[in-house]
Amino acid sequence: MAITAAALLGGAQIGLGVAQAVTGYKAQKQDYLNQTALQDANNEFASWQAGFNARINDANKQYDYWKETVNHNNQLSYTNALRNVEITKAIRQAEVVAETRAAAGASYISDSEAISQQFQEVAMREAVATKQYRWRSLQARASVQAMGREGRSVDRIVNDYARQQGDYEALQQINQSLRSRQYTRTQAAQVAQYISRWNSQQFYEEQPYIDPIAPFAPLPTLITPSGPTMRGGGPSMGAAILNAGSAVLSGVGTYHDMKNKAATLKALQTKPE
Repeated sequence: MAITAAALLGGAQIGLGVAQAVTGYKAQKQDYLNQTALQDANNEFASWQAGFNARINDANKQYDYWKETVNHNNQLSYTNALRNVEITKAIRQAEVVAETRAAAGASYISDSEAISQQFQEVAMREAVATKQYRWRSLQARASVQAMGREGRSVDRIVNDYARQQGDYEALQQINQSLRSRQYTRTQAAQVAQYISRWNSQQFYEEQPYIDPIAPFAPLPTLITPSGPTMRGGGPSMGAAILNAGSAVLSGVGTYHDMKNKAATLKALQTKPE
């Protein structure tokens, strides 16, 4: 009876230990599977979220790039419009300069020719007057000499006509020299006036405009991979077998211990007094 009880107790201990070992192994395995599944799900979600954030960031960059491009095109159009205004101003001023300088040249030629003509007319009149004075002087001297008179008085009259002719021609030469200087000064004044009119209008200097800097196309967002994760090994079957073996040995030990105690107790009960 005692041996049967010991066997039952040892068997129960063995069964309980083996069951605990198997149950513990299954629980550890399920916990490991749950942890690895959660880790894989987290990694997959992190990868998806990183890609989603990168696509959102790229879309925002493209939108900003589009706005910058539109703004750049507007600024470029405005700059080109300002350049066209400058070109128009330059063309109009060039026309004014051309007209002013052409008028200055025409006026200089006309005034210079008029002055030259005026001085030539004066010189011509004086040359004619000199010729006429010479002719009248010669005529007067010839008339005196034709009278047939001789003497100092006649010589004085003839010499006086000659002296008057010489004085007149000397005065004419002085006047001619003065007129020549006056002509030079007058022509110089005409040249100065021509230069002044020429420089009164200058070409328009166009104001330079610099093109706005074009925006740079955005680069795609770099997706940073998730860092490495530590994943331990699954529960060991060997450890479960060792636990079960320990339970079996413990049960066997309990059986033998109970068996020995029962035998000792029986021996004590059957010993004579």
